[in-house]
Amino acid sequence: MKKMIRVNEKRLTAKYNRRLFLASLPAVSVAVSLFVIVMVFVVRLNAEMPAEMYRTIFFAAYFSCAYGFAVCLIGSFASGILVRAHQEHTYIQIAGTMMIVSQHVRAVYNDHRWVHYKKMWVLKLADVEKVECIRGQLTITARARYFNENADWLGYSVTEDGNGIAFDRCWYDTNGGKDVSVIEITDFYTYGERIARHIDHCAKKTRDREARRQAYHKEMMEIARNARHPKKRPDRYQPEKQRSFRR
Repeated sequence: MKKMIRVNEKRLTAKYNRRLFLASLPAVSVAVSLFVIVMVFVVRLNAEMPAEMYRTIFFAAYFSCAYGFAVCLIGSFASGILVRAHQEHTYIQIAGTMMIVSQHVRAVYNDHRWVHYKKMWVLKLADVEKVECIRGQLTITARARYFNENADWLGYSVTEDGNGIAFDRCWYDTNGGKDVSVIEITDFYTYGERIARHIDHCAKKTRDREARRQAYHKEMMEIARNARHPKKRPDRYQPEKQRSFRR
């Protein structure tokens, strides 16, 4: 059982667009205020504005337009970088009995390249106790191993049996990170409540399968303990001693 849940690009882009609009709102407010002032003088008062006011309006309009242009340019560039980073580093992966939760947190320009950092939780599905999606935030109650490192350092691969992961930097297999009991991530996904139900379903399914496996193992061990040899010999078979012949 392998499933990778990725972010919703449209939802993520809409979030950054709202932030971009809020950042450019002062420029829009200044432009609207200047327009209202001009209309009051020209239309309502039918009077000519002083030269100082003309200059003030001109410089205010110029700086507001420059500010708005700079915000749109820088904001569009930054949102593009962050959206691509989230597409790569923000996901929920269910593989075998394991679940890996990853979320991009920030990007830093260093050594002529962008360095991305992310939070990552590694946990067993059987340890999931409760999953909720409230007001755009997913909360998973489970015992997990938490990392907050450079995204390039946290590369990993799922083991063949699906019961663990192996980090590319083997030091992280036994070191690094800390134990936590609650996972809180922003809902960047399409249907947060449906994802919560899916995780809860997978956790219950994994616990049931583990319980059946343990019950079967216990039953087989009980049968093995009570088994007898076809010739009714004891469980601990002791072969007959071979006779030695002398010449």
